[in-house]
Amino acid sequence: MTLAVLPSFLSRLIPNAARAPGASRPAPEPAGAGFAPRNAITATALADDLASRLPALLVAAERLARATGQGRHARRRAGQGDEFWQYRPATQGEAASAIDWRQSARGDRAFVREREAQTPYTICIWCDNSASMRWHSAPGLPPKAERAFVLALASAAMLLGQGEQIRLLATNPTTPPLRLHGHRALEQMAHALLAALRHAPDAPDLPLTTAIPARSRVLLFGDGLYPPGQLETFLHQLATCQATATLVETIDPAETTLPYTGPTRFTAVEEDAGSLLYGSPTLQQDYAVIWQRHQARLRTLCMAAGSPPVVHMTDQPPLDALMALHTLLGAGGRP
Repeated sequence: MTLAVLPSFLSRLIPNAARAPGASRPAPEPAGAGFAPRNAITATALADDLASRLPALLVAAERLARATGQGRHARRRAGQGDEFWQYRPATQGEAASAIDWRQSARGDRAFVREREAQTPYTICIWCDNSASMRWHSAPGLPPKAERAFVLALASAAMLLGQGEQIRLLATNPTTPPLRLHGHRALEQMAHALLAALRHAPDAPDLPLTTAIPARSRVLLFGDGLYPPGQLETFLHQLATCQATATLVETIDPAETTLPYTGPTRFTAVEEDAGSLLYGSPTLQQDYAVIWQRHQARLRTLCMAAGSPPVVHMTDQPPLDALMALHTLLGAGGRP
């Protein structure tokens, strides 16, 4: 019998018809044997492992940030600055000093040359450390939380290099956002993320919107496996303060295909009980429909809130996701 771990959200969605006979009353296990979660990691163990490799992880994050070119992304609005933004038709009463006479001489209308705003964004970063993130389907793949950790650090390095104001959000309501600044900002952020991981709850819990400034940008590094309505409520609350969230959805490849055959016992990583399933082509087909429906709903929610998700598979290079995020931020949030 195969032993595996499946995030509880997906376990709840598996059709009952796919459950193996006797799953509700499994045979007793030999004394002391049990079914230990395969490839699941405790929060403390993962935090200790990341801490032992922190110098190398910081170097990797900085290299990823440099690989994006770190070009300043466009502010996408007029304001005070040195860079040209756009020409717009002059309005009645426009000051003569504001008219671009060279551009206006090319036609029969007067135009004003606008510059691009250079006021820094406030960008808030949050990492999901719930139990489903502390899992990987194979020893050769990183846990989802590790990849989110590296991507969050690389994003912060990239954005700090662009002159943005960065805040690290905490899930704990008693912990205020951490403002990152100075030459040790990335190291400071890494230690804060490790401290949050050590005390992470098993159940997913999004950050409090009361800690998020109005008109800011929020980067959520998680797997999108949240209880029904939780993400929708969070995004709706953000909209009331004119903030925009981008979900960097970190996915293990096994979560997209359910590549298990025969009787498979899934041990719970969050609040649900384990399940005994019988892997078959029918189960995989049903699961594929469920997964695609979940992805479509996530994208609909995120697009309605102002930004599509950035999807990242842990068997793919992290630079691909960081480049996609860099491009998205430069496009003002929309593709």
